[in-house]
Amino acid sequence: MKNWLLSLWNPGNAPTDDGMIFGGASHGFSASGVWSDPQYAGAVFTPQRFPGEVVTGSFTGVLGQLRQLPFVPRAAVVLFSGGTGAEDFLRQWSGLFPAVPVAGGAVARGPAQARGDLLPAAEDVAVLLLTGGSWRTETLNVHEVIGSAWQFMADGPRTVTHLRRGTEKEWQTAASVFRALQAGYGRDSRDCESITWSDLSGRNLHCAFAGEYLQSGANLPADGQLLLRTVSRAAAAERLSAFCAKPKALVFGCAGLRSLLAAPFATGAETVAGFMFGEIITLGGQPQFGNLMASRLVCA
Repeated sequence: MKNWLLSLWNPGNAPTDDGMIFGGASHGFSASGVWSDPQYAGAVFTPQRFPGEVVTGSFTGVLGQLRQLPFVPRAAVVLFSGGTGAEDFLRQWSGLFPAVPVAGGAVARGPAQARGDLLPAAEDVAVLLLTGGSWRTETLNVHEVIGSAWQFMADGPRTVTHLRRGTEKEWQTAASVFRALQAGYGRDSRDCESITWSDLSGRNLHCAFAGEYLQSGANLPADGQLLLRTVSRAAAAERLSAFCAKPKALVFGCAGLRSLLAAPFATGAETVAGFMFGEIITLGGQPQFGNLMASRLVCA
């Protein structure tokens, strides 16, 4: 058992590994009295250490180690080196630790990186298993639902090919639908953050244009239904700032959500906030991988 410092850093600026640091790359970060743009060459550390164990490696290897764990953690921070495979890992995690609060996400990557940096270094995933304190997880969705559900057709787990509203007969290519919605709600054609989609449970999906299709940053829902959501930049900033104002919290938000901010904001005392390329959220008591949202671990 060790006492770990948690660190976040912009890509390419990992601190020296002393065997007592757990963390990953972030697309900018914030802490009490600290605000970092993604271009800043630096790192931030939690003011306190966390007693616990760290497990790192491939998805298969880490899950194997977790099955042999001789204790039940009080909470966990899970960081992924890439943006795929998180959903299956979290599904199996929930089977092992159904009541354990968890937060984290896929760490940020630099322009030339296929995978983001983790400490300790890991192929797929690094898990900090907290053994002290009493923790809870809380989730924020700043976007509001517009209208009723849309149906979609998919090609694989993350590609939306066609959309139609409700039970309309005619399908349209996903990109053409989204471009029309952007224009209709006064959004720039490059804005895929203040207007987006979610599943019916409230898990947001960041969808980028891929020809005539849309490519999601997280797996699509199995029921074939999506909700359109929007938020103003002012409302996004206000809601995210309030969420990060909680003292003694570990906050993991989405890098896309950060792009909506026009100015820095302050976190609560002893709170550290990072911005991931996909984050772990909790809905209905289950950890899930989503986009354009934020979650926090709070020590009671």
